[in-house]
Amino acid sequence: MMTLEATYVAATTRLDQLSRRERKVLHLIALGQSEAAIASQLYLNRTSVEDLCARIFRKLELTPSPQLDRRVLAVLTLLQSP
Repeated sequence: MMTLEATYVAATTRLDQLSRRERKVLHLIALGQSEAAIASQLYLNRTSVEDLCARIFRKLELTPSPQLDRRVLAVLTLLQSP
């Protein structure tokens, strides 16, 4: 299993795979916004936001585990980005 630091550093190398919309959602996740709040801010339905979040986590290869929460990993990934 990768360490926390190795996981989010590896994820930063994949940030360029995200669309502009996905990066915006990642930013809102990093700010602690819920999926419902993100949906409201971006004028999307909640299902669309759930799909975007799943796609972001998949592209960044951020998989949940008992020790690592994907939202925490998303925040760390965004903070690590240039």
